[in-house]
Amino acid sequence: MKKKRLFYLVITILFIILTFELLKHTNLQDNIALSKIIEIILILYLIRIAYGCTIFIREQYQKHKYSYSIIMNVGLLIFIVLNILRLANLLIANWHELSITDIYNNTLESFSYFAMLTLPCIIILSIYSIITNIVLIKKEGFKPRNLLGIILGVLAIFGLLSSQTIYFLTKSIFKGTTRIITKKALDMLINITLSYLYTLIIATLYCNIMAAKHTPKYEQDYIIILGSKIKEDGTLTPLLKGRVDKAIEFAKKQKNESNKDIYYVPSGGKGNDEVIAEAEAIKNYLIEQGVSKTRIIIEDKSKSTQENMKFSKKIINEKQKDANICFSTTNYHVFRSGVIANECGLDCEGMGSRTKWYFYSNALIREFIANLVQEKRKHIALLVLIYLLTFIFIYIGYYYQLISLQDILMS
Repeated sequence: MKKKRLFYLVITILFIILTFELLKHTNLQDNIALSKIIEIILILYLIRIAYGCTIFIREQYQKHKYSYSIIMNVGLLIFIVLNILRLANLLIANWHELSITDIYNNTLESFSYFAMLTLPCIIILSIYSIITNIVLIKKEGFKPRNLLGIILGVLAIFGLLSSQTIYFLTKSIFKGTTRIITKKALDMLINITLSYLYTLIIATLYCNIMAAKHTPKYEQDYIIILGSKIKEDGTLTPLLKGRVDKAIEFAKKQKNESNKDIYYVPSGGKGNDEVIAEAEAIKNYLIEQGVSKTRIIIEDKSKSTQENMKFSKKIINEKQKDANICFSTTNYHVFRSGVIANECGLDCEGMGSRTKWYFYSNALIREFIANLVQEKRKHIALLVLIYLLTFIFIYIGYYYQLISLQDILMS
């Protein structure tokens, strides 16, 4: 840890010294030479951060596969790698005429670049979310939570137009140089926010897909089956049936692979509009599928995923200490369930059953929102820090005439 901090400190000091030295030099060749050194230092600096993110993700994944810190670092890694490629391209393309102005503006525009680069992906995801939510409402009925995809899709598209809209509304307030700098600041603030949210959306999608595709090791003692709403007659809905079938499939494969049997822990209480507890309904279905009653231990008090994990853990600990535990849920719910399990002190891995295509985007948005809410202090602190550094960067550029006022007016 000390070596890591020392590296960043040395690189930062070296970068500042070289930058101010470059600003004092008027000789073209000296400028180009120093600019090359600064660009190389920037690239090395970002490579070191990317390496740190990779190590953190790998270590965190080995400890807890389900963590919002992983999402944040995956997003940061994506952003950094794209900008490393961009800076390297600038260095190669302008090798004989690279200037500090090129580096400065290229670095300052990194968020704008990322927002533009991810634009096609975000537009496709936004349109897809809107379409799937319309289908979801037609199939499942109107519910506030079924509007999430439409709301986020519209907001994402509106965000693409927000820069010019806000500038148009504020240009009558600010005049002259203040207006120029304000436009630059507004552009940067919006692009930073959009880039930050876009990286989180892409990272959330990636982490959820990887979690859903994961299969636990075939050495489990217990498998928790997370309950969900059942039918009026007490039988399983297709969604819940998929979770149970996934658990049965895993148990059979484990028996073939390691000759080890597994205990099923159906988890879910009785809702106000349900005739029996969800756990009881799951148990009945398991027995119908040929599972022995002796291998089923129900947990029928829980009302949420958190209680599923908490109460199931208590039951399992009473039966066996240090048991290997996994859980079965729907594919879009694996990552979120894993996070909750970690919060409850339950070290386990999950598996996901398939669901209807129009469910996934709405569920993914819920995961994205849950990440924002759960880690809101970290997100706010990081965004505020980026805003402050960017605004300082803008004013330094204006002071040293590294930002072309004419370019800002034309943009």
